[in-house]
Amino acid sequence: MMGIALVACSSPAPTMQSNAPAASAAPAATKPADESAALDAIRKTTEAQATYFKVNRRYALTYEELIEAHLLASEPSAGQTGYDFKLRPAADAQTYKLSVVPADSGAASVRRFLADQTGIIHAETGKDASVESPAVK
Repeated sequence: MMGIALVACSSPAPTMQSNAPAASAAPAATKPADESAALDAIRKTTEAQATYFKVNRRYALTYEELIEAHLLASEPSAGQTGYDFKLRPAADAQTYKLSVVPADSGAASVRRFLADQTGIIHAETGKDASVESPAVK
């Protein structure tokens, strides 16, 4: 009797599971690169990192640390800006680099950015920015 109850309970589950992948398989829409939104997010991140350093004597290792410290409301995303943000702290957390590239890899004519603990934002078109790249004014 119990075996029949278990079999009866388990039969709807495969139907529900087979529907779930189809719904999540749809690709997320990528926003076109919005340079002003990216620059705003970069400036907010560098300001948050400067404040975090003053309080903790090291830079945050992740965006989560900046959010938990109430220095940022959320991590910048491609959905908001059209850019991917990568925060890369040094092993000793005394320096960091913030690399910002278009989420659409085919956007060759869109600028790419790099910022670090100096607060200077560098930009390049068509290739990744470095500290030798021109500064954004």
